[in-house]
Amino acid sequence: MKLMNRFRRAQPQEHIHKLPPRKAVVALGGGGARGLAHLGTVQAIGESGVQIERIVGVSMGSLAGALCASVVEASHAQAKTIQLLHSPIFQKRQQLLFGAKSSDDHEASGISSWFRRAKKYLQAHRRLSKAVTSPALMSDIALQEAIDCLLPDIDIQDLPIPLSIVAVDLLSGQRVILENGSLRKAVRASTAIPGIFPAVRWNDMLLSDIGVIESVPAMIARSYASDLTIAVDVGQTVGRIQRCDTAIEAMLRMDDICERMIRPKLMTMADILVQPNVGHYPWFDFTQPEKLIEEGRRAAHLALADAFSIHAA
Repeated sequence: MKLMNRFRRAQPQEHIHKLPPRKAVVALGGGGARGLAHLGTVQAIGESGVQIERIVGVSMGSLAGALCASVVEASHAQAKTIQLLHSPIFQKRQQLLFGAKSSDDHEASGISSWFRRAKKYLQAHRRLSKAVTSPALMSDIALQEAIDCLLPDIDIQDLPIPLSIVAVDLLSGQRVILENGSLRKAVRASTAIPGIFPAVRWNDMLLSDIGVIESVPAMIARSYASDLTIAVDVGQTVGRIQRCDTAIEAMLRMDDICERMIRPKLMTMADILVQPNVGHYPWFDFTQPEKLIEEGRRAAHLALADAFSIHAA
């Protein structure tokens, strides 16, 4: 079975444009829960007739990419993810980690409610002590459970679709591209937000999420592409905020600003850019997976139709 047939149409879609046979390397960016849009994007690429010859993922893009590369049907990958996110166990974990959502969690402006909780944590002596003596502020047990539930325990190089997972080695300061070794461990390394989740030991390296400085691995994807590079950007919207009073708020705000300023330069490496309308969703809000997936699917259909109509003109 050819790879281009792996992602079949889930249901008739009148607006889908069948494209001439093309191949693409797909770069999936980071963005926490917003990365669920990748599942819809990959489905739309397959529906268009474009053959995915490799997926390159960073942070949440590595998890979504690993899932799409390991599951025969895109619709099955989506169903598996939605089932996990709506499960009582996952929801309980979310409640323990982040608490109930506040009414302003979806606002595009201001630091998210989770970051405001981080401020309160650091104001307490116990949390401050942990910040300066422990490898991370939070346990990654919920992340590990999700990865173990969604992904097979196999070597990266044994996936049906080639996959490259991008991380950074905190010890050497170098970007690392993982193409063999434990799939689950590689995804855990790429999703380990620095300082928030524990970094992952990998041989003589200490791997972490590189998303702040390389939120979409378009340049790496382009180095593999024999035809097209498709980049999927699920970055957050960074608007004006009213206050930035503490050290932790300033550091987190700078991370957001730096990531936003670097992102456009990364996008220039892609032949086709897909930008789902998900920037206003907090990175930790997994309560609406269906909407996020559909946003990714819709954006990909539009981007592909636009790109190929221009090329055909």
